[in-house]
Amino acid sequence: MRITARKRCGVGVFACALVLSAAPPETPYSRISKLAAYLSDGESVGALEAFDKSMARYGAIAEKIQALSAQTEVLCSIDVVEDKEADNDASDLHHLDLDWYMMLKSKTDSSLVERRRQRVAVTLQRFRGVWRITSLSPEQILAPLTIK
Repeated sequence: MRITARKRCGVGVFACALVLSAAPPETPYSRISKLAAYLSDGESVGALEAFDKSMARYGAIAEKIQALSAQTEVLCSIDVVEDKEADNDASDLHHLDLDWYMMLKSKTDSSLVERRRQRVAVTLQRFRGVWRITSLSPEQILAPLTIK
């Protein structure tokens, strides 16, 4: 039997649908993990995807993340200490207590290194299946490198 372009296209679309449907659903934890990875990779655009653009102080947070990416090499690790809604998978709102560690190294002077470790409270809300940070406190964890 001959396979025509139309049949090949149909098989390809079916295969893509299977791959996409096999992806695990996003969770608050996977969103936090992606945020840490984007910060470590210097990807400010990807890091900002974790935040709800309508949240209070989004502009200030965006400036801090962009400055971090431009000025420093970042090593970021974020651990979830507590999730107040951990037992409720159906909840569209999660309040997380995070142990946030960052090592910042200046891109212009490798002797300038700053280590930060802080407990950070975040609220994540699910919007159309996508988790976004709607509050972050203290936001000072994202401040650019301090030169002393």
